[in-house]
Amino acid sequence: MIETNVNSHLIAIANAMPDPIFVMGQDGTYLDIIGGQERSLYADGSSLIGKTYFDVLPEKMAERFLKVVQKSISTGQLQEIEYQLANADVNGVAEGPAGGQWYEARIYPIDSDAYGQPAVIWLAINITSRKHMEEQIEHLSSTDPLTNLYNRDFFLGIVDEELNKAKLNNKALSFIKINLDCFKRITDGYGHEMGDKAILTAAHAIETVVKDLGYVGRLSCDQFMVVLPEVKAVDAFRIAKLAQETISAQTIKLEENVSTCLTSQAGITELRDPSEDSHALFKRVNEAIQSIAKSREITKIL
Repeated sequence: MIETNVNSHLIAIANAMPDPIFVMGQDGTYLDIIGGQERSLYADGSSLIGKTYFDVLPEKMAERFLKVVQKSISTGQLQEIEYQLANADVNGVAEGPAGGQWYEARIYPIDSDAYGQPAVIWLAINITSRKHMEEQIEHLSSTDPLTNLYNRDFFLGIVDEELNKAKLNNKALSFIKINLDCFKRITDGYGHEMGDKAILTAAHAIETVVKDLGYVGRLSCDQFMVVLPEVKAVDAFRIAKLAQETISAQTIKLEENVSTCLTSQAGITELRDPSEDSHALFKRVNEAIQSIAKSREITKIL
């Protein structure tokens, strides 16, 4: 009587588990399923029993899963993997969450011949919410909140990575720095809200020109930089000129009956020697902008 009660209790507990535990055979056959009753997180997998990975999953994923199962059995050790899977990718399942879901699985061999072949338990936990949160945190840590461009720290990491690639592969690499020189005039006269509008408008203009040619970052308040892998300075000059023209074509309304166009300064440089680091290129592109600013001052004096 006591043994019967214990068994019934175990069955009730197992069936109440929100996360599913699959019993998988060495040949990739679904031998049994325990729990997995939470339909907002998991599909009903009971129809998979008796089928193999290759019957119900895309081939590459079936191969991956089978290797993990067989490794757990051969080593006698816990295996852990993460994977993304949608119900639409699994033949024969019904209900459950829509769209691609992320899962974390823990696989461990069963020390029993109860299933007629070596087998493992495969505990699957839906971690989609956690993944989305991680993606949001990563996005926030890499992007400027106003423009959605790469922020300074993340962009400088991209610069170093692309610089190393260019040196290793003996490829061209160019920098463009663009300063929005109308920014101070706008903020001094009309406040930071209008200044933010100018920055956002300029950022969009630069992105429109650069597209997939390179990476755009916001270095500081009114300064943008573009790194262009495999682009020579002569072509970077054309891109910078087009970006400036696109910026100057934008107008923003400051107040009733008062609008202004945006103006900018741009400097261009390229990797000239494998010994150069990012500091050398930053210095040179800044000097290019400074020389433009000085030439404008001279023109005004004359």
